[in-house]
Amino acid sequence: MKDDFNNKIIYFIIFIGIFLNVAYIIQFNDYYDDWNFFYTVDPRVSNAETWQRHYFGDRGDYFLKEAFPWNFTYFTKYFLKFSGYTVEKTHYFLLSFSILSFFMFYKLCNLLLKDLKFVILALILFATNLYLIRETNSFRPHSLSILLSLISSYFFILIFVRNKTDKIFLFAYIVSTFFLLSFWPQNLAIFAGHCIFLFLLFLKRKSNILLYLLTPTLIFLFYVILNFKYIEYIAFQDWSYTHFDPKFFVNYFFRSFFGSIFFGGFMLSIFAFYLIKEIKVNVEKFKEKSLFKVPFFKLDEESFILTNILSVYFFIISYSLIKESVMAPKYFLVLLPLIIIWLSFKISKIKKNVLYSLVLIFTVLNSIYYWYDTPIKRVPLKELLNIINSKNIKKIYTTENIVFNNYLSNYKLAIVNEIKVEKFHFMKENIAEEKIAFICKNYPRAAYGGENYKNLIEPKCKNLSTILKKKININTKIVLEKIKIADFIVLIIEYKS
Repeated sequence: MKDDFNNKIIYFIIFIGIFLNVAYIIQFNDYYDDWNFFYTVDPRVSNAETWQRHYFGDRGDYFLKEAFPWNFTYFTKYFLKFSGYTVEKTHYFLLSFSILSFFMFYKLCNLLLKDLKFVILALILFATNLYLIRETNSFRPHSLSILLSLISSYFFILIFVRNKTDKIFLFAYIVSTFFLLSFWPQNLAIFAGHCIFLFLLFLKRKSNILLYLLTPTLIFLFYVILNFKYIEYIAFQDWSYTHFDPKFFVNYFFRSFFGSIFFGGFMLSIFAFYLIKEIKVNVEKFKEKSLFKVPFFKLDEESFILTNILSVYFFIISYSLIKESVMAPKYFLVLLPLIIIWLSFKISKIKKNVLYSLVLIFTVLNSIYYWYDTPIKRVPLKELLNIINSKNIKKIYTTENIVFNNYLSNYKLAIVNEIKVEKFHFMKENIAEEKIAFICKNYPRAAYGGENYKNLIEPKCKNLSTILKKKININTKIVLEKIKIADFIVLIIEYKS
């Protein structure tokens, strides 16, 4: 009975996590990066054209190369070729990895420590984490990367910490880690953590050298051989979209990772306290005993998690100093579940439940209070499309680029209602449609901010009415309706006989 009740608690938390991800997809719109990726993975074009869009960055009317591996591009493309090319189905595809991640995260936590108090805390922190919800629903390999990192860590612990060297476990570890690297190259940082831990294990145990050496070597060789062209593509160009920010050494991504300055600072304080305590205890024990008798060199599950966390941070700082800045939290999203697990380890071991309860309360309140506080304001494409559809309009002309038009025209609502979207300069004179919508992006908040431009109209949108009059037959009677919503000016023309 007790096990049944515990399982119900676990599944309820997982359900909340899935619900929050679905709610996010329904409530929020997507961003420029999503539009670009969606255009790249169009299954209606040839593989050669897809390569042109990804490798050379051809966007139809401008160029913007993708930095992440093209294997994810083709993986997504062929899923959409099978399921159908819509914005919603792309979201469902990525959501499936997030859903699997909840179960894999629980499985990993249960392997690490069969303690309900620990599992509940870790799972709630993971399921309600705003940053994970936002980033894993973006059109990037993040949700798949999280899932593969959890699988890789799970089998690493089974094989190298628990000494369960079954062939099926080795195969699962090699395959999951290979794909972990192949879908997101920054995950090499966590693989480096695996290698460091294996080296420490060998020094301590002085056995299984073939296992410890051949396994990571095989993974790395597979990765280099099968991804050589991509490595060459990425290595000799500057892809940095971030700068080396000294503020990193104040917040260590915790502000972003935990959804707000307040909660991020709170969790960073706890992390720093336990890390300093860990270092202090190990230094004191080292003075008394030999190196491999200090607590860290038990090289257990907790040591493995901490080794990976520190390795990733070391990689971030080193790479940013040596080559180019990678100081963006979304590049190292796999770090966040590890931090959650390590903090949950420490907090759940405290006999008094004050800190434990505070973390749970702050987690829930933080998620509720900052739910709508997205760092980048997304243009309201769903609202825009609903307005146009409510007026029974089948033709839209925009002042925007091909990528934007492609995205807008491939929402399910647009496809079902046969709403066509074209660039404004393709519009012919003396058009015959009874109703037409003209869309002009007007000082989008993501680019210009909010309040200062709230009541202003961009020159290109001001001139739209004048240009329209030249396009339309002056002998035709029309009714012109102007609608202004956030980020857009919409002109609707209805012809009267």
